[in-house]
Amino acid sequence: MLDKYSSADASWRAHCLQVGVAARRLAELISQRGHPTDVDKAEILGLLHDLGRSQEHSLRHGIEGYLLARSKGHRDQGRVCLLHVLKGRSLVEAVRLGLLTEEERSQLKADDCTSQPVCQEEKIAILADALMSDTGLVPIEEKYANARRRYGAQPHHYQDEAWVETLAEELSGQLGMHPYEALRGLNDDLL
Repeated sequence: MLDKYSSADASWRAHCLQVGVAARRLAELISQRGHPTDVDKAEILGLLHDLGRSQEHSLRHGIEGYLLARSKGHRDQGRVCLLHVLKGRSLVEAVRLGLLTEEERSQLKADDCTSQPVCQEEKIAILADALMSDTGLVPIEEKYANARRRYGAQPHHYQDEAWVETLAEELSGQLGMHPYEALRGLNDDLL
Protein backbone atom coordinates (compact mmCIF):
# COMPACT_ATOMS: atom_id res chain seq x y z
CA MET A 1 0.00 0.00 0.00
CA LEU A 2 2.86 2.38 0.74
CA ASP A 3 4.29 1.79 -2.74
CA LYS A 4 0.90 2.18 -4.37
CA TYR A 5 -0.12 5.40 -2.64
CA SER A 6 3.16 7.32 -2.43
CA SER A 7 5.79 8.56 -4.83
CA ALA A 8 9.38 7.48 -4.31
CA ASP A 9 10.42 11.07 -3.50
CA ALA A 10 7.65 11.84 -0.99
CA SER A 11 9.21 12.90 2.31
CA TRP A 12 6.41 11.23 4.28
CA ARG A 13 7.22 7.94 2.48
CA ALA A 14 10.86 8.16 3.59
CA HIS A 15 9.64 8.83 7.13
CA CYS A 16 7.40 5.73 7.00
CA LEU A 17 10.34 3.60 5.84
CA GLN A 18 12.44 4.93 8.76
CA VAL A 19 9.63 4.24 11.23
CA GLY A 20 9.24 0.71 9.83
CA VAL A 21 12.96 0.00 10.40
CA ALA A 22 12.83 1.48 13.92
CA ALA A 23 9.66 -0.43 14.82
CA ARG A 24 11.15 -3.69 13.60
CA ARG A 25 14.31 -3.16 15.64
CA LEU A 26 12.41 -2.30 18.82
CA ALA A 27 10.16 -5.33 18.32
CA GLU A 28 13.18 -7.62 17.80
CA LEU A 29 14.83 -6.36 20.98
CA ILE A 30 11.64 -6.69 23.02
CA SER A 31 11.05 -10.18 21.67
CA GLN A 32 14.64 -11.20 22.47
CA ARG A 33 14.02 -10.17 26.07
CA GLY A 34 11.14 -12.64 26.34
CA HIS A 35 8.12 -10.42 25.62
CA PRO A 36 5.99 -11.97 22.86
CA THR A 37 5.96 -9.53 19.95
CA ASP A 38 5.08 -9.99 16.28
CA VAL A 39 8.13 -8.36 14.69
CA ASP A 40 6.70 -8.36 11.16
CA LYS A 41 3.45 -6.79 12.33
CA ALA A 42 5.31 -4.02 14.18
CA GLU A 43 7.29 -3.24 11.03
CA ILE A 44 4.18 -3.24 8.82
CA LEU A 45 2.36 -0.91 11.20
CA GLY A 46 5.37 1.41 11.22
CA LEU A 47 5.35 1.46 7.43
CA LEU A 48 1.62 2.19 7.25
CA HIS A 49 1.14 4.69 10.11
CA ASP A 50 1.22 7.78 7.82
CA LEU A 51 -0.62 6.24 4.86
CA GLY A 52 -3.24 8.98 5.13
CA ARG A 53 -0.65 11.55 4.05
CA SER A 54 -1.33 10.29 0.54
CA GLN A 55 -4.72 11.98 0.95
CA GLU A 56 -4.21 14.76 3.52
CA HIS A 57 -1.26 16.47 5.23
CA SER A 58 -3.03 17.80 8.31
CA LEU A 59 -3.68 15.87 11.53
CA ARG A 60 -6.66 14.44 9.70
CA HIS A 61 -4.22 12.12 7.93
CA GLY A 62 -4.96 9.62 10.71
CA ILE A 63 -8.61 9.18 9.75
CA GLU A 64 -7.76 9.30 6.04
CA GLY A 65 -5.20 6.52 6.44
CA TYR A 66 -7.59 4.36 8.42
CA LEU A 67 -10.38 4.84 5.86
CA LEU A 68 -8.04 4.08 2.95
CA ALA A 69 -6.66 0.92 4.58
CA ARG A 70 -10.16 -0.21 5.54
CA SER A 71 -11.40 0.32 1.97
CA LYS A 72 -8.63 -2.03 0.78
CA GLY A 73 -9.51 -4.74 3.30
CA HIS A 74 -6.83 -3.84 5.86
CA ARG A 75 -8.95 -2.42 8.65
CA ASP A 76 -6.91 -3.93 11.48
CA GLN A 77 -3.58 -2.71 10.09
CA GLY A 78 -5.08 0.71 9.27
CA ARG A 79 -6.06 1.21 12.89
CA VAL A 80 -2.50 2.40 13.61
CA CYS A 81 -3.10 5.38 11.29
CA LEU A 82 -5.89 6.55 13.55
CA LEU A 83 -4.30 5.56 16.87
CA HIS A 84 -1.01 7.36 16.24
CA VAL A 85 -2.94 10.63 15.83
CA LEU A 86 -5.46 10.05 18.64
CA LYS A 87 -2.67 9.32 21.14
CA GLY A 88 -5.04 7.87 23.71
CA ARG A 89 -7.86 10.37 23.18
CA SER A 90 -11.49 9.41 22.93
CA LEU A 91 -13.34 9.88 19.66
CA VAL A 92 -15.37 12.65 21.29
CA GLU A 93 -12.16 14.52 22.15
CA ALA A 94 -10.89 13.95 18.59
CA VAL A 95 -14.00 15.68 17.23
CA ARG A 96 -13.43 18.61 19.59
CA LEU A 97 -9.85 18.99 18.32
CA GLY A 98 -10.95 18.81 14.68
CA LEU A 99 -9.27 15.48 14.00
CA LEU A 100 -12.62 13.92 13.08
CA THR A 101 -16.07 15.06 12.08
CA GLU A 102 -19.06 13.97 14.12
CA GLU A 103 -20.11 11.74 11.22
CA GLU A 104 -16.69 10.07 11.17
CA ARG A 105 -16.86 9.59 14.94
CA SER A 106 -20.18 7.77 14.53
CA GLN A 107 -18.73 5.67 11.72
CA LEU A 108 -15.65 4.73 13.77
CA LYS A 109 -17.82 3.89 16.74
CA ALA A 110 -19.93 1.62 14.50
CA ASP A 111 -16.70 0.05 13.14
CA ASP A 112 -15.72 -0.63 16.76
CA CYS A 113 -12.14 0.16 15.76
CA THR A 114 -11.09 1.95 18.94
CA SER A 115 -12.76 -0.21 21.59
CA GLN A 116 -9.83 -2.64 21.76
CA PRO A 117 -6.75 -1.57 23.73
CA VAL A 118 -3.67 -0.49 21.80
CA CYS A 119 -1.73 -3.71 21.13
CA GLN A 120 1.99 -4.25 21.68
CA GLU A 121 2.88 -3.84 18.00
CA GLU A 122 0.78 -0.66 17.66
CA LYS A 123 2.55 0.80 20.71
CA ILE A 124 5.91 0.01 19.15
CA ALA A 125 5.01 1.61 15.80
CA ILE A 126 3.57 4.72 17.49
CA LEU A 127 6.66 5.09 19.66
CA ALA A 128 8.97 4.56 16.68
CA ASP A 129 7.11 7.40 14.93
CA ALA A 130 7.59 9.64 17.96
CA LEU A 131 11.34 8.99 17.86
CA MET A 132 11.78 9.80 14.16
CA SER A 133 11.97 13.30 12.70
CA ASP A 134 12.71 14.43 9.16
CA THR A 135 16.41 14.16 9.96
CA GLY A 136 16.39 10.80 11.73
CA LEU A 137 16.34 9.59 15.31
CA VAL A 138 15.55 12.24 17.95
CA PRO A 139 14.57 12.18 21.62
CA ILE A 140 10.81 12.43 22.19
CA GLU A 141 11.20 15.82 23.88
CA GLU A 142 12.97 17.22 20.81
CA LYS A 143 10.32 15.92 18.42
CA TYR A 144 7.52 17.58 20.39
CA ALA A 145 9.49 20.80 21.00
CA ASN A 146 9.93 21.01 17.22
CA ALA A 147 6.19 20.45 16.69
CA ARG A 148 5.40 23.26 19.13
CA ARG A 149 7.80 25.59 17.27
CA ARG A 150 6.31 24.72 13.87
CA TYR A 151 2.62 24.70 14.77
CA GLY A 152 2.44 26.88 17.88
CA ALA A 153 2.27 25.48 21.38
CA GLN A 154 -1.18 23.93 21.74
CA PRO A 155 -2.34 22.12 24.89
CA HIS A 156 -2.84 18.92 22.89
CA HIS A 157 0.87 18.87 21.96
CA TYR A 158 1.74 18.50 25.64
CA GLN A 159 -0.92 15.79 26.03
CA ASP A 160 0.50 13.96 23.01
CA GLU A 161 4.02 14.09 24.43
CA ALA A 162 2.87 12.85 27.85
CA TRP A 163 1.00 9.91 26.26
CA VAL A 164 4.02 8.95 24.15
CA GLU A 165 6.30 9.23 27.21
CA THR A 166 3.98 6.76 28.97
CA LEU A 167 4.44 4.32 26.06
CA ALA A 168 8.20 4.85 26.23
CA GLU A 169 8.23 4.04 29.96
CA GLU A 170 6.22 0.86 29.39
CA LEU A 171 8.46 -0.31 26.55
CA SER A 172 11.60 0.73 28.47
CA GLY A 173 10.66 -1.87 31.06
CA GLN A 174 10.52 -4.53 28.36
CA LEU A 175 13.70 -3.35 26.63
CA GLY A 176 15.77 -2.79 29.75
CA MET A 177 16.63 0.69 28.44
CA HIS A 178 14.88 3.71 26.93
CA PRO A 179 13.75 3.04 23.33
CA TYR A 180 15.79 6.03 22.10
CA GLU A 181 18.94 4.41 23.52
CA ALA A 182 17.97 1.08 21.97
CA LEU A 183 17.81 2.72 18.53
CA ARG A 184 20.91 4.92 18.75
CA GLY A 185 23.11 2.31 17.09
CA LEU A 186 20.74 2.17 14.14
CA ASN A 187 20.91 5.87 13.34
CA ASP A 188 23.02 5.38 10.20
CA ASP A 189 20.59 2.73 8.94
CA LEU A 190 17.66 5.07 9.52
CA LEU A 191 18.97 7.96 7.42
